[in-house]
Amino acid sequence: MSTTFWIALAVMFAVIGGLQYWLDWAVVSSRYSRYRLRTPGASYLGPQNKWLNVFLNNILALSILAAFLYHFGERILYPQWPGVAHFFGETFAVLLLYDLAYYFFHRGMHHPRLMKYVHGMHHKVRFPVASESVFLNPFEQMGAFVLLLGAVLLLGPISEASFLCMFFLYSSINVIVHSNLVFPHPAFRLFNFWVEKHDVHHDKFRYNYASIFPFWDQAFGTSK
Repeated sequence: MSTTFWIALAVMFAVIGGLQYWLDWAVVSSRYSRYRLRTPGASYLGPQNKWLNVFLNNILALSILAAFLYHFGERILYPQWPGVAHFFGETFAVLLLYDLAYYFFHRGMHHPRLMKYVHGMHHKVRFPVASESVFLNPFEQMGAFVLLLGAVLLLGPISEASFLCMFFLYSSINVIVHSNLVFPHPAFRLFNFWVEKHDVHHDKFRYNYASIFPFWDQAFGTSK
């Protein structure tokens, strides 16, 4: 893989980290309080437990990504620019396949037994903020990454640019949907749509299992 890929990957992580930090700050800031979708109640997680879980899940995610790139990177990612049509095709094909698989994975996690032992950890946070997007049981974190990187393996090889764009969209949308903020400007219409859909999921539990594309929930009757 090219040096440009590694530099772009580092920049991407810095941008996502900055986005998460800013959204966490904005949701508790008096300046942006009028844009808060919900007022979070008192957390019973304990800050140390929460941040330890978030930190370890981020380390786990980086480890899985590093292992994937080490074992498959040279075979599944090519460095040349693929052209505009292939770039968008590769990026959205991977995200579509991942989001379909994630729909069933997430819906399965709401089985009472899996909810009790795995997914219930994430739903301890009734109205989450951005950093709590990765407040998860580690098995759930691993499952989501297996689906995402498995989609790359199934549809690859794809370009390094497509992989970076796909991974940026996956990560940033996961942060955004948990941000608990909606902004009235039309430029934020898609941002607000994701936030409101996932807020319903955390409030009602039974709807909006897909994380990126709404039509999977519409197709299977779980959209609200």
